[in-house]
Amino acid sequence: MPVPFKHCVMIECFKNFQLVELIVNAVGINQQAYFQQQPQLQSTTGSQNVWIKAIETFSNQALPLSPITTANAVATPADITNATLTIVESGTENKKQIPLARLNRSFAATATFVPFPPPLFRFKNLYTVDWTKCYLTMVAASVTPTPFSYLFGVYYDYQPDSYDMT
Repeated sequence: MPVPFKHCVMIECFKNFQLVELIVNAVGINQQAYFQQQPQLQSTTGSQNVWIKAIETFSNQALPLSPITTANAVATPADITNATLTIVESGTENKKQIPLARLNRSFAATATFVPFPPPLFRFKNLYTVDWTKCYLTMVAASVTPTPFSYLFGVYYDYQPDSYDMT
C-alpha cells in the first residue's frame, strides 16, 4: 500500500508581538533615522527582561497606512530595499546594516507578493536592546514623499532561547 504524501510546514510560534513605527521626516543620501523609546521592548527598566526573537518589516503592500500614526504612508518596497537596520545591544552596534529587504517577507520584487513567505529573520538571545540608539540608514532618496513610516513587527519573550540555532 502506498504511503500518503504528507505536507509539513514549520509554524513560527512566538509569545508576544509589538508593532514598532519609525517615522521618516526627511531623507538624504546615507541619512540615519533613529527609533523612539519602546517601553514594552526595553530590558533596561526595572526587573523586565526582554529577549527579541525575530524582526520583520512591512511595506505599503501589506499596510498602506500606518495604524500607529493616522494617515501616515508606509514605506514602499523600493524604500525598504533602500535601507539598512542597525541594532544596538548593550551599547554595541553588533547587528550592523542588516538589509531591510531581508526582513520583508511579503514581496519578492516590486508589486510581487510571495505566496510562501521566507522564514522570519531570527535572533538568538538578543537582549538589552537600546532602541533610542538603533537606527535605519537610507542609502538614497526615498520614493515615498515624507513624512512616511517604516513598520516593524518585533517578536519577543521574557525568557532567553534554550535551543541551538546553529
